[in-house]
Amino acid sequence: MKQKPIVTFVGEAEFFDRTTTQAVVYGLDHPRLGEAKITTSTVLYKFDDGSFETLNTIYKPHNDLS
Repeated sequence: MKQKPIVTFVGEAEFFDRTTTQAVVYGLDHPRLGEAKITTSTVLYKFDDGSFETLNTIYKPHNDLS
């Protein structure tokens, strides 16, 4: 199985619910979008450190680069 790309974001993720939970972040290094405000695909899991996983990507806050 292919590993999901990891995107670093600055600030706080803003989560919202429509049919599914999604988030808006300011990404620094998205593989397709580069540096931009991003509305994510469906959020699958939120981690205690502020990172989260979507259908396509793992998002990590800028202060957690490990």
